[in-house]
Amino acid sequence: MTAYTPAADLAAIPRPATGATAADRSRADRPRGAGAFAVRVAALVAVAALPVAFSVWVDPARLVTSRSAEREIARVLASGRNVTDVANYDDRAIEKNLAPMRLARAEVLVLGSSRMQPLRASAFGHAGFVNGAMQGGVLDDMLGVYALHDAPGRRPNRVVLGIDPWTESYAGDAGWGALADERAMMLRRVDVPVSPLRDRLALALHAVRTVASPDYFRLAVHSFRQHGPGGIAWRVTDQAQNAEKTKLPDGSVVWSALPADNAIAASRAFAEHGIEHDARFHDLAHRAPGRRDALERFVRYLGDEGVSVTLVLVPFPAEVYDASRRTSGDSLAAAERAVRAMAARTNVRVSGSWDPRAAGVETRDFFDEDHLRPEALARLVAGR
Repeated sequence: MTAYTPAADLAAIPRPATGATAADRSRADRPRGAGAFAVRVAALVAVAALPVAFSVWVDPARLVTSRSAEREIARVLASGRNVTDVANYDDRAIEKNLAPMRLARAEVLVLGSSRMQPLRASAFGHAGFVNGAMQGGVLDDMLGVYALHDAPGRRPNRVVLGIDPWTESYAGDAGWGALADERAMMLRRVDVPVSPLRDRLALALHAVRTVASPDYFRLAVHSFRQHGPGGIAWRVTDQAQNAEKTKLPDGSVVWSALPADNAIAASRAFAEHGIEHDARFHDLAHRAPGRRDALERFVRYLGDEGVSVTLVLVPFPAEVYDASRRTSGDSLAAAERAVRAMAARTNVRVSGSWDPRAAGVETRDFFDEDHLRPEALARLVAGR
């Protein structure tokens, strides 16, 4: 009689058929081929590219969209009508298309950022006024816009430059791409080194990085939810003041109606939570290589061409000004002293001050934390 062992019982238990042969197991143990790896990589790239593709499709800031809408907006403005809902359109491209359509020379040309856009022709008491200030405008934009007028018979008699603390130090969003050729031309005319090819590559790289960023994807999602894939559509209007900012034929911008005390809350919130994260207020002494005295060279060039120049320092609400001094020391005051010293060397007039107390304005004179209302801005330019 054979002795009982547990192994015998285990051996007697029937095994389920797996269908796997030794050859199958051998194939499974071998490393997967390069083709399977490539498929996986392609799948991962496709998934990662979906947000970028969505951002490009919606393109809320119109970074890769054609400029046909801007050409049509310029045509409407040239006909003497107003356009509203234009905040997300490229106002550099609009101005580039609009400038050749203007039949008369600009007697007064305003250059600067959105802080100068509310300035209207009534501040100067005559026609021939063009407001060429741009959203987020810096010195590059001033040079590009002025180049549109820098030709015999088209040069303005007077240029009003809105100088912000960051006009020379902040690169901004490199929005001057639509005026790249004009900017390069003016840099050469004022004897500032320029490399157009390098600058265009930098613009393209900046656009790619922006479109591929998570922040732009979130902006695209928000725009899609609010306005669909087409974004905000511009409208022709006979009214100057609408629910959104409205661009007038002379280039000035009319803000939507805001409560008289809107700036009080806006400036307080910005002073407490916003200014320390606002890159514009950082490192005001910074200059790009070869650009140390670019603004002064531009001002001297204008004077040599017989153009009268006024520099305008649009103030900030007191809370914002004081907060800036707390976060960056004396940099605002130091930057203003540098501008005034340059103005003295070039014999040009300065109106206003970034310090609201010196400029004689109050918080109620502002729309928000840094945009002055048109009546106060006109008084500032007139020196009253």
